[in-house]
Amino acid sequence: MDLSIVIPAYNEERRLTPTLEGWSAWLDTFDGTAEVIVSDDGSTDGTGALVERFAAGDRRFRLNRLPENQGKGGAVRSGMLTASGDYRFYVDADMNIAPWHVEPALALLGSVADVVAGKRSLSEYANAEQSASRLAAGAAVQVARRVLVLPVISDTQAGFKGFRAEWAERVFEKAVINSFAFDIEALFLARRMGARIAEMPVSVEFRDESTFDVSKHLPPFIKDIYGIRLNAWRGRYD
Repeated sequence: MDLSIVIPAYNEERRLTPTLEGWSAWLDTFDGTAEVIVSDDGSTDGTGALVERFAAGDRRFRLNRLPENQGKGGAVRSGMLTASGDYRFYVDADMNIAPWHVEPALALLGSVADVVAGKRSLSEYANAEQSASRLAAGAAVQVARRVLVLPVISDTQAGFKGFRAEWAERVFEKAVINSFAFDIEALFLARRMGARIAEMPVSVEFRDESTFDVSKHLPPFIKDIYGIRLNAWRGRYD
């Protein structure tokens, strides 16, 4: 298998169909073998059944069902480790970053990088994001991760990252964070292990239905950034 696309999903029945259709259309143009894995994070709606119906008509798609809700990090980790592609990407369920970005990312992975991290335009993001609280939360996260664990990456939270297979396995076999801080942990581990990380500009289509709730998700997010540093100090990643 040349390519695996992992889509973490939790109660995404209402908006997942256009995403699956979009990836299916792009795969029709892809010159290689590919799979799309929807990693269902213990959804309580019809997400799993929707994916199974779609996969029945397009065998490039399959469902990876977690028995209970773990968090986005857990869903991504499970999907990346069950994938079989030589190159493995994880992307968001709302397809806010278009599939065509995979091709330039594959060019980087085939030449100068082991890991590719999407990088959004800060000014475009700030102009599109209509929630002042989410902007402030994002700034707090970036300050915390730069100070505590990862000072060198411009944007850790874009929902688009690709790995050579061996690096996906090395990183996600060590990863333990289930919260939204999992992106930071993955890049931290890759850098710690010596991976070549390339940042690639990505265009983002703003979606007005973010699953990130500041009051609910920000405190554990910040706590887990500190937890990454503690894990490293305690040898948990060794």
